[in-house]
Amino acid sequence: MRLKYLLIAGLMFGAASAHAGETTYIFEGSMDSLYGYSDVSERFEKKDNNNHWLNNFYLNLGVEHEFNDTYKLGVYVDLMAGIDKEIDNFNNGSWGQEVYTTLDTPFGQLAAGETYNVAAQFHTGAPEVGALGINNSDIVDFISNPNWTRKKHKTSFETLNSTAMNTDGVSAKINYITPEIYNTLLGITYVPDSYDRRGLINKYARYASDDAFIAALYNETDLGFADMAVSAGYGVYHRDDKEFTVGMSLSRGGWTLGGSFRKTYVDGDDYTVTETSDNPRLPDLFDNYREGKAWDIGLSYEIGPYEVSLSYFKSKADNTSNEDEIIMLSNKYQVDKNIDIYLTAAHVDFEGNNNSVADNNQGYAFVTGLSISF
Repeated sequence: MRLKYLLIAGLMFGAASAHAGETTYIFEGSMDSLYGYSDVSERFEKKDNNNHWLNNFYLNLGVEHEFNDTYKLGVYVDLMAGIDKEIDNFNNGSWGQEVYTTLDTPFGQLAAGETYNVAAQFHTGAPEVGALGINNSDIVDFISNPNWTRKKHKTSFETLNSTAMNTDGVSAKINYITPEIYNTLLGITYVPDSYDRRGLINKYARYASDDAFIAALYNETDLGFADMAVSAGYGVYHRDDKEFTVGMSLSRGGWTLGGSFRKTYVDGDDYTVTETSDNPRLPDLFDNYREGKAWDIGLSYEIGPYEVSLSYFKSKADNTSNEDEIIMLSNKYQVDKNIDIYLTAAHVDFEGNNNSVADNNQGYAFVTGLSISF
């Protein structure tokens, strides 16, 4: 980890001391403030507060230096904070950061630091409108999902929470993306240490510090009647864990139709899924996501400052009864370039490996709020 920060510091010095070209500084941020009312089934009433208010804060800093028309170096620091989140998906607790650098050349882009892998960056699927999202959805801030838990002393994902490959979160890594070839980008990622608080891995798992390799592609094609985007990714974690994602979207006018699929499986016996744990820091089935599937589909429409989407997300474990379903209607209205207003209605059905109240949840959530950016 020390080498990573030395590398970034050196690149920052190089960018600051360059004598030729043009340097640009980035300073921008935003705040999401959301209020939600939930109405869960009667047997789950004691699990969630009917009224919930949360706030997320983002600050993005960076410096970019263009040496000439073909070479550009960028160093970025993205800071995040959240208040009253059900799932604490910012790294380092409620506070988080991404620190990374990119180098654009005629031979492609090289990136190093805390950022998403190439499969996650290329991901295409159900269109997302508003502040909650259908993948890795913040709807669980308003209706909790027992299958997805990330607290200070407990991390457990008994199902996948996204069709994007988010297992390693924004752990430190190296990405390479080729130049565009026939409307197609190819990318590879090496992750020396897969654990990250924004990923799915419990830091006490025996394989938490193992590496990972990811490859992905992204293509855009004009079909005449619509613009099509396609993505695909394949990853290998801890040698035995394999996963792949595919997604596609079609856009015409203000309409976008999209969907995606993700599959994970264990191909080996080095680390099997933990059905019954003998470690108090590792709950039963905490890594059940390693054998499962997830898919989404959605339709959105945009006209002027208004956007609306209807999306569906489903995830299931292969060997247990755990599964999740989210149906979401989201609206966004852009008041001006700095203010967006959101209104979302969602129905969720979260099922555990048994019929207990603790392992299940079901109901509706209605969320409104705004985003202010600068």
